[in-house]
Amino acid sequence: MALAHASRALSLLERPESNRSYRSRALHVLSKVHAARGDYREAYGFAERHRALQAELDREAERQRLEVALAELEFDRAQAVADIQRTALGQARGEVAALHAQLEARVQQRTQELQAANEELSAFAWSLSHYLRTPMQLVMGHADLLVTLPEEERAAHAEGIMQSIGRMSEMLDGLLRYAERHLKPLESRPVPLAELVQGAWTELAPGADVQLVTHALPVVMGDAAALRLVFRNLLANATQHSRRREGARVVVRASLEGGMHVIEVQDNGVGFDPEAAQRLFRVFSQLPAGQSFEGLGLGLADVWRVVIAHGGHVRTEGRPGEGASFFVSLPAAPGQVLGAPASA
Repeated sequence: MALAHASRALSLLERPESNRSYRSRALHVLSKVHAARGDYREAYGFAERHRALQAELDREAERQRLEVALAELEFDRAQAVADIQRTALGQARGEVAALHAQLEARVQQRTQELQAANEELSAFAWSLSHYLRTPMQLVMGHADLLVTLPEEERAAHAEGIMQSIGRMSEMLDGLLRYAERHLKPLESRPVPLAELVQGAWTELAPGADVQLVTHALPVVMGDAAALRLVFRNLLANATQHSRRREGARVVVRASLEGGMHVIEVQDNGVGFDPEAAQRLFRVFSQLPAGQSFEGLGLGLADVWRVVIAHGGHVRTEGRPGEGASFFVSLPAAPGQVLGAPASA
């Protein structure tokens, strides 16, 4: 019954005047319905049509967003020119120069933001395609074998299909949560990192196997919820890769560099190859065997996006077997002082 309703809906949506967004949803529903019925070839076909149509919708949405952004830039330029024309002639030369410099800076900043957004979108699309390809190939391989194998040998391959589909579903759900987190606007207020780090550590509850050592930590300007996510992810990574070592320790310390606080989260765990450092912050990041991060690989991608959104930077240092350090820079709060050191 569900398949009949979905097929009927799709036939109506195939009309030229139909909404393409609804058509995409119908294709997605048909893919799931066929998969639930065990018709994996049909499910894959509808899934591919859904992916292609959704890609078109995403490109169109991005194009419209860029057009709006460019229109805003043109409006800003026109507004600046109008302001200049209303300026008294005696002040015009100085104000023209100042407004021109300001406008050029805004254009450059907006251009950089759009370029960064496009680069991130491209990287995101590449990651999604790259890391979904493996479970999809497994599904196709198992499905081909199901056609040729006798019934008593099909159970293992059916289980392989379900595991691959489960992994893809987990990745897509993780991506949805990842995207939703970064759609919310950030607040900017003083955030005491000593309390925030201690709270994040308490949430993790790593047990007595790992010791937390915190030096004096500052008050920074930022969004408390987003920064809590940053340090929870950094502490989780440090704990994960050091807890099997005797005398496992995680150290958090801070320094002041040019008006920005640089916070270091250091562990004495397994470390990593320095050549893989940049890959750690990609969506679905994977390291060579023996060094891979568990889960979906979204934690450090969250760290990178949040810190960059705060106007800071992220870098990391590490060597195999020698532990790792993650450094994040955040704006200093006016008149702030370092918090008291503590250990846990």
